[in-house]
Amino acid sequence: MGMGMAISMAAMMVPSAAPFFVAYGRDTRRPVTVATVVLIYVAVWAAIGLALDYLMSQVMMPSSLLVVGIAIALALAYAVTPWGRWARERCREMSMREARANRFGEAVAEGASYAACCVVCSAGVMLVVILLGMSNPLVIVVGAAVMLAYKLIPRPAPALSRGW
Repeated sequence: MGMGMAISMAAMMVPSAAPFFVAYGRDTRRPVTVATVVLIYVAVWAAIGLALDYLMSQVMMPSSLLVVGIAIALALAYAVTPWGRWARERCREMSMREARANRFGEAVAEGASYAACCVVCSAGVMLVVILLGMSNPLVIVVGAAVMLAYKLIPRPAPALSRGW
């Protein structure tokens, strides 16, 4: 199933990166650099899919509602950690700013930077998706939707103190 897991992982994560790809293409207007960024992103997630497939073939993955519940709790806790919040904000910033890469080497760096940020941002959700089953198309579609929403929905503004 190795390639299947690689394809599933990349296919699940590409929709959440679509805003970045669109902004990058709009600002760069260079098809080669846009293709480079997309290919790097897909390659990173495909490599993660291959590594996970290998790991899962070596380890018996428990499948129970308790394990999935614990994974969901861990994913929610991770989302509010400083590291998880930083990565999410960084992904959002990169999706909204103007691209600076006009050369191949800059595109490689930009693509790798965004992919790394995305990996950190989505680590908690990935744990849940993997435990639910990457071979289930419904899990992949729901995982993609959750990641897209997670990256796009802005963090609530902090409450203002009235200072009475």
